[in-house]
Amino acid sequence: MRHRAFHVLFVLTASSPVLAQETATTANTAAAPSPITTPYGTSGDTFAAPNGQYGAGLSLSKAEGMRMYGELGVYSVEFFTATLWHVSAIVGGGYKIKPDIELEAMLPLALFNLGDPADETGAAVANLHLGASYLGQKEQVRYKVGGALEWAPWAIDPDDHFAFAAGTAPWGRAAHDGGLWAPETLSIVTPIRVEYGQQAVLSADASLGVHIPTNGGDVEMSIQLDPGFGYYASPTVLVGGRLPVVYVPTSSGDNAQVAIEPFARFDLGTGFVNARFTLNLDEPLGFGFDEGKVWALHFGGGASF
Repeated sequence: MRHRAFHVLFVLTASSPVLAQETATTANTAAAPSPITTPYGTSGDTFAAPNGQYGAGLSLSKAEGMRMYGELGVYSVEFFTATLWHVSAIVGGGYKIKPDIELEAMLPLALFNLGDPADETGAAVANLHLGASYLGQKEQVRYKVGGALEWAPWAIDPDDHFAFAAGTAPWGRAAHDGGLWAPETLSIVTPIRVEYGQQAVLSADASLGVHIPTNGGDVEMSIQLDPGFGYYASPTVLVGGRLPVVYVPTSSGDNAQVAIEPFARFDLGTGFVNARFTLNLDEPLGFGFDEGKVWALHFGGGASF
């Protein structure tokens, strides 16, 4: 079960799927970020991201302040003759050194159990994400443009259980964020988010990635584009959906994955809770409700200071 080659990310019998990165943004005033004006008021987070990884909490944090967040993902799938249960988490935080510049760190965690007859359990602390983003707003357009490195010295020469726990994490995340989960790989990613609107918000998350194996393998590239839509049902309730798409042009075979992802976020003062449902639509991970394919639930939250 050793899983190290990035080009097999999309194969259910192989290692870690593909990728991207995101964080997020808004505002730039000297005292505090400027919220969006909506017909319902401005008491909630006006950056319409579904969770902390994509930027929830940015408009609530101080001009020079921090936010912290986390999200847990769970899925189950038939894996050969056994049932694979997988739990993954991304915990992170960001600090605005200026109103328009945020430094961010994320750490991915994974745990799996493969039932009878395999009866295997394993865990992984995968690649550390360190990056910075420029945050901006012009009228109804809000954006973040960033760059990051993803790598972990403790992921060098991983054992089988570590590699399998990390490599199967993206299956429940629409094959995203492969750079976070790939052992023995240094990834350079460019997370971007752009959104437009007030009560109804059009959005797009995107990322380009270069993935450099440290064990002498071939360099891989990845492209991620996630168009989405959000609607503020109230100043503190955001509902919407995204269409996550990943493409690995350097990989052979089925090198693209498409999913659909409805979400909801509830703002609680300077904090929030969120939920997402990820349904893989096409091969290799979908259709999610078919036998041996993957759908997943995600629950998270965060706070800004």
